[in-house]
Amino acid sequence: MVFSGIWGNGMKANKVYNNNAVAAVVPDGREAILVGSGIGFGKRPGDVIDQKKIQKIYYIQDELQSRFLQLLKDARPEALQAAEDILHHARSQGLELKNQLILSLTDHICFALERAEQGTRLPYLMLSETKMMYPKEFEIGRWALERIAALCGTELPQYEAGYIALQLASAEMNGEEVYDSLKLVNGVIEIIKEVYDIELNPDDVDTIRLTTHLKFLAQRILRRSQWNDDDMDGLYQMLLFRHAKNRDCIARITAYIRNHFSYELNHQEKVYLMIHLSKILN
Repeated sequence: MVFSGIWGNGMKANKVYNNNAVAAVVPDGREAILVGSGIGFGKRPGDVIDQKKIQKIYYIQDELQSRFLQLLKDARPEALQAAEDILHHARSQGLELKNQLILSLTDHICFALERAEQGTRLPYLMLSETKMMYPKEFEIGRWALERIAALCGTELPQYEAGYIALQLASAEMNGEEVYDSLKLVNGVIEIIKEVYDIELNPDDVDTIRLTTHLKFLAQRILRRSQWNDDDMDGLYQMLLFRHAKNRDCIARITAYIRNHFSYELNHQEKVYLMIHLSKILN
């Protein structure tokens, strides 16, 4: 990528951050961070930039500039490239993501590489729930591990795909809402497994449907958007006694959501939950 033909010659560095990053005012008047191998080597403010070395140009909002510059000082160039590639790939898969995500992605990749090199494992305890709730983001996370390995020469553990998926999901939504949704879904699933003494196959279609239902239930609960309780008492009573353990399970789920999320499930919400349960228990 050569910019000298577009901008002409004589662009000077305002600041030099390291061998691979400088700041300069580009011809349209904006200050930009210019990144390229050796672009800042031996340079001082006021020195002319070799524009043939410019590989990337970043226009950073003022409130993010200090974080980005600190990242440039500490981050590996290949980690920054991996973060860019992941962001581009995620957008190509239909995710709507802001440019700011590159900061947290790069930071996460750098720490993940550091942990891997030190032999430190930090397993992601809600990996299966994340995979079920955010399948598209999880597949992008798996793609990201391959890209990181290709660029950085380090194969990260597969659970890192879950961490990356969660970052992508959090960037699309309110971050706190994503974590609370995972907490709610995980808590309900643990109650179901304990009450009925079953294991749930994350690849089974009925488990996927249950998890999807719980995901949207969690979003409504967190946003306080309750369904109308339309004359569900008859169906509720029928489903409640369809299985000997339904009453215990629904009571525990209701109490869990009440105690942790200050929300009272109504009959309609309990009915839809038991319909999904009945498919798994049959």
